[in-house]
Amino acid sequence: MEPTADHSASSTKRRSPPLPVRLSLTPYEAVPGGCDGAWWPYSRDLGDELPGLVEAMDGMGSITRVILGIELWPDIPHQVPVGGHSVTAGWSVSGQEQNVIVLCSYLKGFRTLLVIPPATVADSAAWLMDTPVPNDGSRTATQLLAIATARSEAVPVDDPL
Repeated sequence: MEPTADHSASSTKRRSPPLPVRLSLTPYEAVPGGCDGAWWPYSRDLGDELPGLVEAMDGMGSITRVILGIELWPDIPHQVPVGGHSVTAGWSVSGQEQNVIVLCSYLKGFRTLLVIPPATVADSAAWLMDTPVPNDGSRTATQLLAIATARSEAVPVDDPL
């Protein structure tokens, strides 16, 4: 199925009670040019996932816009209600890094997070949460996801004998 960008207002449905946001951050501006941390959403429903992430990033100031890879999200609403305001969602197309989300704030600039796909196994996700994307361009977010997948496939299963 091809991803689409939905320009209508997003649904206001939310999990009840909300699950904790799976987020790992480096200190602000600690990784210039790289990712500032990692986010592991529970689903590919941006309207459901983004409010929790934005609320968890409260120390960054009011987030007004996000930019993310269209390949990872089946539907991207143009506006996502978060608390008392809306966050504008934009997207990047093929050929650009698809495994990141950029959160933009008028007060503190922007932060870039590695997006760990929801179906990622827990051990791989934990490794990714602790492994920053280098700022020297030696590894991209997509390459780190491939390394994590290879690591999980290479882990030997305990032999009961």
